[in-house]
Amino acid sequence: MSKGFWRYLALWRARFPRRRSLRWRGSWLQNDYCRDCRFCCGPQDSGDPFYMALLPEQIRPNLSEDFYLFDRATAFMDARGCKAATERGCRLERVRRPPACGIFPLVLANGCLYLYKICPAVLLTPIAAFAEIGLEAARRLAGLRVEDARHISLGLSVETLARSYISLDIRIFDEKGMVECPPLEKRETD
Repeated sequence: MSKGFWRYLALWRARFPRRRSLRWRGSWLQNDYCRDCRFCCGPQDSGDPFYMALLPEQIRPNLSEDFYLFDRATAFMDARGCKAATERGCRLERVRRPPACGIFPLVLANGCLYLYKICPAVLLTPIAAFAEIGLEAARRLAGLRVEDARHISLGLSVETLARSYISLDIRIFDEKGMVECPPLEKRETD
């Protein structure tokens, strides 16, 4: 995100003159901006790695053909983008893609859900729409074993979260384990 919020807002407004949809398709959040954006899976404007942990059932031989690997259970992207990205999108079946791809522009970090600030879906969709989307993601993530949820959660600094993410105030797990996510109408408002 080295180029900044205002640059991306102008870029996405020009590229996407009409709002596109975000909706759940099975276990996958269909983000209709992705097919024409591919910023997140394409070459990055930063050399900093973005880690995408894999679930145990996704680990298989020859993972290095599909991903740059940090370790045997964690893919990452950097300035090169993702190895699985093509001109027409991701070449991998959804079950082979990192869980992070299935909830994007939501990001699980430090046990909570956040939005990636510069994603066109986030910048061009009314923020209130992400309340239900985030709660649905929480319900889906609640089906994971706590060790898997901890594994796929990014460990990000307070500074990085403040600079690049918007908190949805939805906790998935804490030090005791998985947290039950109340429905929208029962959420506390401070």
